[in-house]
Amino acid sequence: MTEPRKARIVIQWTTTAKEGLRSLPLDARKGLLKKADKLYEGVDPRTANKPLRGPLSGFYRITFSRYRAVYRVEEEELASGDVLVQIRVLFIIAGIRKERSREDVYKVAERIVEFGLIQIDDQAEESDSN
Repeated sequence: MTEPRKARIVIQWTTTAKEGLRSLPLDARKGLLKKADKLYEGVDPRTANKPLRGPLSGFYRITFSRYRAVYRVEEEELASGDVLVQIRVLFIIAGIRKERSREDVYKVAERIVEFGLIQIDDQAEESDSN
């Protein structure tokens, strides 16, 4: 009988997402970080939150009131004795939902995707809400 796969969850925030978080009210920032940290608890981050559609297909969102954080999931299998599935949750943007506004978090995320600006840079760090 084979053992179930173990998953290691790594949460990273791009520079853009960290700047977006800093600009939010403290309660919204704490709320989004608390929900992001729940992804460490072993729930598959691809099923834990709502998947986005359209130009943001392949991304997911967490919500706190009118505030959103948009992320994607990258999976990598490593062979080192046990089978380890490393799931990287990469937050690309955090901001407020403002329908029909250019500053709407989803509009900004769409522009980031459209211009190919989503890349893991040296600034992406593991989440630390403490």
